[in-house]
Amino acid sequence: MIRFGKKPSDETIEAYIRHCRALDFNYPYVGQTRDLIESGDAPKGFRLDRSAHLLGYGEQIFQAAAAAVAHWEMFNHPMADLCYLDPTIESGNTVAVLFGSLGLWTVNPARIIYALDNERNQGRFLQAGFAYGTTEGHIAIGEELFHVDWDQETDEVHFRITVFSRPGSLLAWIGKPYMLYQQGRFRRLAGRAMEKAANT
Repeated sequence: MIRFGKKPSDETIEAYIRHCRALDFNYPYVGQTRDLIESGDAPKGFRLDRSAHLLGYGEQIFQAAAAAVAHWEMFNHPMADLCYLDPTIESGNTVAVLFGSLGLWTVNPARIIYALDNERNQGRFLQAGFAYGTTEGHIAIGEELFHVDWDQETDEVHFRITVFSRPGSLLAWIGKPYMLYQQGRFRRLAGRAMEKAANT
């Protein structure tokens, strides 16, 4: 959903999320972020971005960070508003992210695909988080994985975002450089929000 001028009302956004719950994903590579955390390439035609933000060290930070991801703390900053009917991290649940800039508002629906609560790299990393994918109406097309991992060798805890995406609307194609800038800005702000949440 794209709106110019006045910010969409809560009622409008809630109705839109209800509508989007019935829509399918708008890309064919659903779930592939799971295999792109450390290596691999994005599907053809998509851009792959990986980011990592050091949160601290040890089990206490990891547990706090895992809880923070489950409570969507990476959206706890002024750049974006998370909108939902139900915030539960559960496969199939649909949420929307509201962005506003220069009088332009976009409401971007996404559906949770899977949750992470396991190990990787032969047990070196403990990890927790989830991925969601875009549905029709999102200005981008693709999938984003938010997770934290605890390195058993270094004791470091990182918040990571793994995402493959491409513009999904004419507006996004025209404004692609600005969209890429905003995506990078979001990742930085999300990392800072998670650092604060994990160390409070």
